[in-house]
Amino acid sequence: MSKPPVAITLGDPAGISYEIVCRAVNSLAVKRVCSPVVFGDKQVLAKYFIGKIPFHFVECSNIGHSIKIRIPSKKAGMIALSAIKEAVSYCISGKANALVTAPISKESLKLAGVKYPGHTELLAALTKSKKVAMLMACGNIHGVMVTRHIPISEIHKAIKTKNIIDTVKLSIDFIGKKNIKVALCALNPHAGDNSIFGSEEQKIIMPAYKVLLKQGINITKPLPADSAWLKTKNGSFDLVCAMYHDQLMIPLKCIDEKKIVNVTAGLPFVRTSPGHGTAFDIAGKNKADISPMIESILYAVNHIKKLYK
Repeated sequence: MSKPPVAITLGDPAGISYEIVCRAVNSLAVKRVCSPVVFGDKQVLAKYFIGKIPFHFVECSNIGHSIKIRIPSKKAGMIALSAIKEAVSYCISGKANALVTAPISKESLKLAGVKYPGHTELLAALTKSKKVAMLMACGNIHGVMVTRHIPISEIHKAIKTKNIIDTVKLSIDFIGKKNIKVALCALNPHAGDNSIFGSEEQKIIMPAYKVLLKQGINITKPLPADSAWLKTKNGSFDLVCAMYHDQLMIPLKCIDEKKIVNVTAGLPFVRTSPGHGTAFDIAGKNKADISPMIESILYAVNHIKKLYK
């Protein structure tokens, strides 16, 4: 059986992204299961190899010779963006069924004129996907966030009943497992304690719960987030629906930071990414751990095998 092609972007050239991709795609774990097709800047990549590049490389830009590491910049953002656009086109054309993205700098993207706060929103725009969800996998646990990269002060205004319903359903559809058990997180401490600590549970989250329950989804009423995570860690639930970014990411990183894979549900192809950032502080020091990048590639390959078996 031929190995499936997987599109992989090289991410932000000022961080660890080029390092972890180059090392990951040359690992035996990745070579065994797929044929990587790597997208990025030719001048930056040349710094990592003497002579022939040992994998299938698609040149998306050729401007990275003077990039300064550990510093966000407009040029770094342009390089990252060009790779994403080319890789998305590659997947949409049917040449690959999975896209794995190396970390980008949101600051660099903003300097390059990108209006989207991260990969999720940018990929939704490029693929014209109307509904997407930021799903995290960590071993057998999946978690999804209703709101993504917004200030804490705006979370209560951004949570909507419809968004909760759409987020849970997109996640369940992507995971594809029968009778998924979903833990629905409250926003406030003690799930609001009958609206003593906030009314979002009663006004926004409970109505979503009722709709999802009527549709046959095995879901809890809004649970205090600490209880939801403890029960999930102990095996009671398959999916945690969190209301905001840190409500999801802090517990997952405490469970196993190296196993976290960022997944975008709702795209026309599988998309994954490591659950960490550009790590500017260790860029260029050859200290980056490649296991999250490998985990992201393996997750993508395993998922497309499920879809196309």
